[in-house]
Amino acid sequence: MAQVMTATRAAGQARLEQFSAKMGRDYAQGRNFDRGPAAHRDVSMLSAYIRRRLITEPEVIATAIKTQGAEASAKFIDEVIWRSYFKGWLEQRPEVWNNYTAGLRQDLAALEGDAGLRQAVHAAETAQTGLDYFDSWAAELIETGYLHNHARMWFASIWIFTLKLPWRLGADFFLRNLLDGDPASNTLSWRWVAGLHTRGKPYVAQASNIAR
Repeated sequence: MAQVMTATRAAGQARLEQFSAKMGRDYAQGRNFDRGPAAHRDVSMLSAYIRRRLITEPEVIATAIKTQGAEASAKFIDEVIWRSYFKGWLEQRPEVWNNYTAGLRQDLAALEGDAGLRQAVHAAETAQTGLDYFDSWAAELIETGYLHNHARMWFASIWIFTLKLPWRLGADFFLRNLLDGDPASNTLSWRWVAGLHTRGKPYVAQASNIAR
C-alpha cells in the first residue's frame, strides 16, 4: 500500500505530464470516487508537489488548458484554484489561524489530563476505533501520507460528529501526516466540516455516500 513520493521538481513534472490526459472528462466524472490505496486513478495526486512548490498552480492550470482545453478541464481547474482561495482567505484573516493554534494548545493540554480522551484519540489515530472504513483511512494516511479528498471530509466528519473528538486535534493529525498538508487548506477544510467556516452548515458524512 505504501506510495513513495520523490520530492523533486522532475518527479512533479513527470506526474503532471502523466496525469494531463485525465484532466478533462476522466477527472470530472471520477474525482468523487475513492478507489482505495494505490488505486486513485482519477485524481491527480499533484497536491504534495504543489504544496512543496516543486510545481505551481499556474503550471498545472496551463497544462490542463493545453492538453484538454479550458472548457473540458474546468472542473479540474476549479479544484486547483480552491487552494489559492483558501490561502488568500486565511491570509486576510490571521486571527483565524491564531485562534486555531491557541485552541490546539488548549486541546493538547486537555489531552494530557484526560485519560479517556487520550485513549479515544489514540484509537482514532492508530486505526483502532472498530469502524472499518474510518480505520482504513487512518491506516492509509499513516502509511502513505495521502487520502482522497472525499475520504478526508468523511474522516473529519466522523472524527467530529461520531467519535466526538476535538476538531483541532484531528486537523493537527492531518497536518502532521499529510505529504500535502497545507495550513490554509487543512485548517479551513476542518472548520468547514465542523460548521465553523460556514456557520450552521456542518458536513455530516452519510453511510450511503461512503458506500457509493
